[in-house]
Amino acid sequence: MRYVRVFADDNGKSVFEDVEVEGTPTVTVVGVPPLLVSGPFQATSMTVVEQPSGGTPDWELHVAPRKQWLIVLAGRAAVTVSSGEKREFGPGSMLSFEDTEGEGHLSTPLTDDLSFAMFPHQAG
Repeated sequence: MRYVRVFADDNGKSVFEDVEVEGTPTVTVVGVPPLLVSGPFQATSMTVVEQPSGGTPDWELHVAPRKQWLIVLAGRAAVTVSSGEKREFGPGSMLSFEDTEGEGHLSTPLTDDLSFAMFPHQAG
């Protein structure tokens, strides 16, 4: 399983990191053959966010409001970090936003149907 981590380095610059987590063959429920399971990843709640119809105004550079997982449900968005590197993400993309301080990142909706689920990291 792969996800993209967005975090602030020691200089406060937001950066991308590709993280690969190896799954372990696990029977998750009787009657289903073993599946590759990664985690658990601790989270405290879930919020589903949808872009209003007709799109949204331009988003500004910002830090994450808290360390949180984000999974794109529909649509596409781009994320740009301090170096100017820009990546696009679509349905099924999983990210961990951890840049709660520093310069932050820029999120840009690319389609009018953008929606995503946010899961704050569990403190501790």
